[in-house]
Amino acid sequence: MAAVLVLAVAGCSGADESPSPEPPAPFADCAALAAPPPSAVPVALAGEGERLPELTLACFAGGPDVTLSAIRGPAVVNLWASWCPPCREELPAFQRFADRAAGKVTVIGVDTRDSRQVASGLAVDLGLRYPNLFDPSEQLRAKLGVAGLPVTLFVDQEGRVRHLYNSTALDDATLAALAAKHLGVTLP
Repeated sequence: MAAVLVLAVAGCSGADESPSPEPPAPFADCAALAAPPPSAVPVALAGEGERLPELTLACFAGGPDVTLSAIRGPAVVNLWASWCPPCREELPAFQRFADRAAGKVTVIGVDTRDSRQVASGLAVDLGLRYPNLFDPSEQLRAKLGVAGLPVTLFVDQEGRVRHLYNSTALDDATLAALAAKHLGVTLP
């Protein structure tokens, strides 16, 4: 009986346990953000549009910083923050859109006026994996001249902003409709 008790206690000591795996890191790296998606087909859209600002932001996942003016679309760029209720509401729709649009549209998040720790925790909770940039001092929001979040930019193959959406939280259908209208990309 004593041998069984010793074996049972030894099994609970944790001495033979392997270390817990690291929690999954949120967000993909940003290495490919300046290249258009591999299957992007140029679409002629009316109007010139403004180019993305000449601004360099840190990649949330580490690695090289990203110069926004080098980003080529079609791309959807979403400015968000963990403290913004409509942002929190729409972030899952952006992940679903990124999953459906893989290879056709690049989805990029820009975490704005936030702490890395809180934003990372939210990203893990929501299962966000698309690339994100970190903008704690709101440089991009200020350059765009918008007062509040969320903000979503629809960017064409030339890096021009075809549409700036700054209203209520986007849902799956509205996000897809705006991408079709402003980028010429229709998803299944």
